[in-house]
Amino acid sequence: MSDASSGSGLSFTERARQFLAARFDPKSQLGLGLTISLGAFVLAIWALSGLLDAVLDNTTLVRVDMRAAAWFHAHSTPTGLKIFDVITQLGAPAVDVVIVLVGIYLWRAREHLLLWSWLAANLGSKVVEHVLKSTVHRSRPEYSASYLFTQSYSFPSGHSMGSTVCYLLLSYLIVMRVPMRSTARAAVYVLAIALILAVAFSRLYLGVHYPSDVVGGMAAGVAWLSVCGATRRVVAHRWSLST
Repeated sequence: MSDASSGSGLSFTERARQFLAARFDPKSQLGLGLTISLGAFVLAIWALSGLLDAVLDNTTLVRVDMRAAAWFHAHSTPTGLKIFDVITQLGAPAVDVVIVLVGIYLWRAREHLLLWSWLAANLGSKVVEHVLKSTVHRSRPEYSASYLFTQSYSFPSGHSMGSTVCYLLLSYLIVMRVPMRSTARAAVYVLAIALILAVAFSRLYLGVHYPSDVVGGMAAGVAWLSVCGATRRVVAHRWSLST
């Protein structure tokens, strides 16, 4: 009896069990990693769509955003502004520097699939950010003029989105390529998340974004990164079958 005929004889329950087992296989490109990517994408899109709906409909969230912006403006100090002006550079231009340096490293290491994944994730996030900003057309907080000297839309926060994609992906590459204990791996991810949150908070303190802008930026970053991660795994799986 052929494999096909024997497989067709399996019950629905058995086929479902095998399918689920394959989706949670940590060693397969189409297993646990892909499942996590798809799950993260669904959650991020759910959060982002909820924020977009609230922002565009001018609901309670908008009033909360405006009150939060006014609170940060009222409680900011010259020293605090200087500190968070430095921290916000971790979103840009630091992210752009990291993109170039890691790209050069992957190119020299001949890690072509990872290189294209790295560039697609980081450069693609800038395209997604631009599309979202141009679609939503949300104005900046009224206090942003004292810090920003160029005109751009507010939702989502490009600093938050860019740092989310860059630092989460960088932490993943470090953990995957550098032998380390589980506690060290956790520390790498915690550091990446801390950097992202610090950048997001700096945008609020400097008065250039509303809270929903930075949350939307992080949600959009996770969604885009999940798409790129899932795509890379599918490509890597097909690549392995052809070699």
